[in-house]
Amino acid sequence: MKYTEDRRKILKVATMYYSEGLTQAEIARKIGISRPVISKLLREARDLGIVEIYIKDENAYSISLALEIEKKFQLKDVIVVPDGQDNSPATLKKNVARAAALYVANKLDQVSSVGVSWGTTVAEVIDEMPFLSYPNVTIHPLVGGVASHHLFLDANHLAFLFSQKCSAKCTYFYAPALAESKELKHILETSSLALEALKKAKQVDMAIIGVGNPVTSSTWEELAYIHSAELKKLKELGVVGDAVASFFDATGKELSTDLTQRLMGVTIEDLRKVKNVIAVASGLDKILSIKALLMAGILDTIVIDQRMAEELSQSTEIENKGVE
Repeated sequence: MKYTEDRRKILKVATMYYSEGLTQAEIARKIGISRPVISKLLREARDLGIVEIYIKDENAYSISLALEIEKKFQLKDVIVVPDGQDNSPATLKKNVARAAALYVANKLDQVSSVGVSWGTTVAEVIDEMPFLSYPNVTIHPLVGGVASHHLFLDANHLAFLFSQKCSAKCTYFYAPALAESKELKHILETSSLALEALKKAKQVDMAIIGVGNPVTSSTWEELAYIHSAELKKLKELGVVGDAVASFFDATGKELSTDLTQRLMGVTIEDLRKVKNVIAVASGLDKILSIKALLMAGILDTIVIDQRMAEELSQSTEIENKGVE
């Protein structure tokens, strides 16, 4: 390109700013140009390719993915855990849970109540939480309880463990996550204890949830709540995921099944009213579940692994932040 006076000026300003470390105000005083003009010249230096900015860090790629997804789905925050030497499912899950735990720990001073769902992922997050002191925060389970031999998955137990980690208070959801019948659910959900638990769960400032795909593998299967006939029906209905007390299709629309009619807890629609819904997930088997909730506008923050992030960044579906 021809060496003109304009180009010389751009080069001079860029050198003073990027190489010599002068501020825009200092450059403006030195060469007698207003600060807005200095800013314009620096922008032109980047546009013309005179200046190229590289971020040299092993995590730069994951940050770039996170920013892309954040913008694409209009999210508050996205945490992408970079690939490591060991990308086994167990290691990915632990690394993602650790990142989620650190994120949550840094948000506790901004909330008075936190809701926790059930499942192995949420359990991992709480296990990775550092010991803190937030006595004015209350932890609430978002769904009912499960059998004692699956205590490590139970939302009540997880709420208690979370409160212990944070020196916080906690409440309990005195009802089963899955009632034996629709009739029993109706009786239980009209009790004062269940009504109060559900009310508190719906009013939390922040919710931490796991996301599953019952058609492949999830907490439901581990609890033996899904059998072959029910699994077949879920596939026919187009279920791609589950979260809290809801099953949903590829658009994030809640689907009614025999199971959901017996579930006790908040639904994904209830989560719309929560200020910060944090979904934690790892593994490509959960990509459809996460994508569905993102398209429906249910989530505010996601903590995911790099491969899942790459899939989301390449997604060609039209984003639909919320319902019409």
